Amino acid sequence: MVLANPTIGDCQPRIGKDRFPKNMTADSSFSILLIQPSPASSAKPPSTLTQARKLSAAESMETRRWDVRTDASTNGGRRLLERLEQLSAHYHAVHCLSLNEIPTAQFKDLVAALNLRRPGLRLSLCSRIEIDSASDFKAMDESGSIVQIQWHVRGPLPDVGFFKAFSRAGVWNHLVLSGANASSATCRAVASQPNIIHSWEKPYAGEGNRNTNATYGEVSPLPGRPLWQAITDPVSRFLLVDRLTSDQLIRLRVDNDGERLFRIGAALAYRFLPPDRLPDGYLEAICGMVAAGGTVAATHVRFNLLRAHLIGYVQEKGVIVGNSSLKNPRPEYIEAVQRQTGLDLTGFVERGYTSVRPEYRGLGIGTRLLEGLTQRTGDRKIFSVIAEDNTATKIIAMRNRTRKVATYFSEKAGKPVGIWMPEWMINNDGRKRPR
Repeated sequence: MVLANPTIGDCQPRIGKDRFPKNMTADSSFSILLIQPSPASSAKPPSTLTQARKLSAAESMETRRWDVRTDASTNGGRRLLERLEQLSAHYHAVHCLSLNEIPTAQFKDLVAALNLRRPGLRLSLCSRIEIDSASDFKAMDESGSIVQIQWHVRGPLPDVGFFKAFSRAGVWNHLVLSGANASSATCRAVASQPNIIHSWEKPYAGEGNRNTNATYGEVSPLPGRPLWQAITDPVSRFLLVDRLTSDQLIRLRVDNDGERLFRIGAALAYRFLPPDRLPDGYLEAICGMVAAGGTVAATHVRFNLLRAHLIGYVQEKGVIVGNSSLKNPRPEYIEAVQRQTGLDLTGFVERGYTSVRPEYRGLGIGTRLLEGLTQRTGDRKIFSVIAEDNTATKIIAMRNRTRKVATYFSEKAGKPVGIWMPEWMINNDGRKRPR
């Protein structure tokens, strides 16, 4: 059956019960939706919700089913790819959306076949996540054919690294949470990684379709809502990701008027002030950002910020989206470090209390804050403290041309931590200070 010129509102009812796909088993039929996108009227990203809906519209759709009893055994994924290529050639449609959930074994086969053959298909696929097989799953190569994957989570949620392998390849990761995995804790974990797990939903609660700042819920909410929450149909989301790329779509939000779109990070304003010159209410907002980051105990944050040398923060649309500071270390801390390492931090300032909202990560905000704070230190030197087991932060520190100059055991953290300094601030002769 061909659906001629369906509107956006038509898409979801046409898919009907198959919107949340059924399992593909050895004795079931497999269904594929072949899609002809509407012609793009402009190469520019949309500036309104109306334009985004037009950009994600399908001109026609056709469902095709076939018996998979002979395809679901050995090399089922490769056989599936052959069938997709046949259908695509016959119906002159490169956009294919699976209406069935592909079992893990066949899905791995399909991904491997796509990496080898690189067909001219654009695919939206469904698969369930099984924690015992997630670790050895080979993700798509960067130029792969998969545009979107709807992951159905019924067991424990894999480590975020599993999804990162796909997001790096440009794949849009959409999670469908059900059962025990639809808990508030899981939703918070998912919402804290918007650049990796791009969208999510709870099919019987609709919670993925409303604005959520689960991890940063104690601070001022961002204006509007993500564009993907306004365009929830899987077909429309598939076409929009394909036309905009996942990197562009994840940055677009619908403004408070419900129509205009704005791009996250397009109008960032940086400020660097001593604590006594902060506008009213800003210190509390920054304390909330630090607490929301969850990496430090919130008990002494306000006290330490009031004594800080300098505070840097970033705003967009009147909301603080990132911050960092140069703190004056306490005398007892200076003494403890010198006793363990021989390093005298008298006259130094500590860079810390850095927090960037999840939606704004990956835009270089932390680096810009570090540069701005460093330029304003005068003749004082900067250090930062990084736990020895925090590999990700150490990689970022090295990328920002800072080096570890000492290591000591932190009684407060209960583990070894390193003291890091910008390379050009280390002793003039280039030697590290004693450990």
